[in-house]
Amino acid sequence: MIKLYGVPLSPFARKALLILDYKELEYENPPTFPGDESPEFRAISPLGKIPVLEHDGFTVPDTSVIARYLDRIAPDKPLYPTDPKLEAQAGWLEEYADSKLIDTCAVLFRERLLNPKMFNQPTDETVVQNILDNKMPECLAYLETVVPESGYLVGDSLSIADIAITTCFIQARYGDFEVDGAKAPKLRNYLDRAFAAPLVVKRLAAEKTAMPPGLL
Repeated sequence: MIKLYGVPLSPFARKALLILDYKELEYENPPTFPGDESPEFRAISPLGKIPVLEHDGFTVPDTSVIARYLDRIAPDKPLYPTDPKLEAQAGWLEEYADSKLIDTCAVLFRERLLNPKMFNQPTDETVVQNILDNKMPECLAYLETVVPESGYLVGDSLSIADIAITTCFIQARYGDFEVDGAKAPKLRNYLDRAFAAPLVVKRLAAEKTAMPPGLL
């Protein structure tokens, strides 16, 4: 039995859930929030972060490590290419998404959805504008140089790069941000394809069902 401890609106938990769905693995998703201080959770997540994967009593934290583990135990639909150069490219885009890109997208999610709708706190428009003016354009400009005209980010099949990048822009979409096709046409077209993919459509529907009415 596989369990993924986390909450669907976490971009990192979503990344792992998309992998589980893609690989058609059965799992449970016990709702667990980041920073959970219970001794049981801290025993399997020393940093207090989500997600954590449990597989037949074996536990592993960190979404990138989880992704590698799932690719090993369910190799029929690999997400890391076997070609060394493609694998390195996919790994780099995963890292870029998990660091630079999510740091940008998560702020919009926090300020425009999480704070006002869940914590009853006002949106800090200064923070939002700084992201829109100074941080997001840099991310979009870089991604526009690596996104192909058609198909997947790396090679000719879905890879961890696609899942990692897409989950970040889902977070940004929840923060009322959409990529301007006039400024980043290749990225906009890529995201249109990604958001329309059955794997993502199914995941977004599950997230909406799991959240309180009116939140999403």
